[in-house]
Amino acid sequence: MEFKEIKCKSCMTKSKLTDYVINPYTGCMHGCKYCYAVFIKRFQDIKAEWGDFVYAKANCPELLKKELEKNKPGHIWISSVTDCYQPIEGKLLLTRKVLETIAKSPNKNKFTMEILTKSALVKRDFDLIKGLNAELGMSVNTLNEKAARIIEPLASSPLERIKTLKEAKEAGIHVYGFISPVLPGITNLEEIFEALQFCEYVWVELLNMRKACLERLMPAVRKEFPETAKSFDFAINHPEEYYNNVKKEVEMLSKKYNLRVQDIVRHDKE
Repeated sequence: MEFKEIKCKSCMTKSKLTDYVINPYTGCMHGCKYCYAVFIKRFQDIKAEWGDFVYAKANCPELLKKELEKNKPGHIWISSVTDCYQPIEGKLLLTRKVLETIAKSPNKNKFTMEILTKSALVKRDFDLIKGLNAELGMSVNTLNEKAARIIEPLASSPLERIKTLKEAKEAGIHVYGFISPVLPGITNLEEIFEALQFCEYVWVELLNMRKACLERLMPAVRKEFPETAKSFDFAINHPEEYYNNVKKEVEMLSKKYNLRVQDIVRHDKE
């Protein structure tokens, strides 16, 4: 694992996805085979494989103090191209320092906030998250522990993520599910909707069809899940039908489990 601390030019950055994003790290130890964030390598000339490097933005909390003051009100998403609770966070406490900075800021009420992770480590910061009235989301795409270990090597197990989300709700935190990505032949949508029905809502995200994503994912699919290869090929070659099939099932499950779907996110038209 290649690790180093770096200095960033900004901590809280404007985004096309929401008003602002905060990513305390570049890279992610979870090493998810389908991750779309691999694109950041080409912007920073990173040679290491995705999952094999983590750069900690050591000055992020310091920069954030001024950014909270000068930036216009809006919504902050932590984290969009990393996982802010990946294993190294247990040692560095960088995400906790970011949350503490926001909590201490006289400008904190200018912003709404959400955190998205795949890690049970987030339990450590329930006190800060509740105090900030932030929403907490967990990404899940299968409840099959064996499959998850292959495609999301260092993330917390799916059942542990759901347990953590339930504990967050019991602690008074607003919670949501992020069913992402819908992996053909692997993701059992009904199973996940049933498990997440205690959430306030869910997002559903389709498989990212970018070449860089598929180049990492498909060799693992063909090796570890050969019985699903045809389903993947169909989704890749017929994205509109893949979307329509998922949409139909999601609408049915939303009604069955009385669970609001915020949106179905697709990437094939990007």
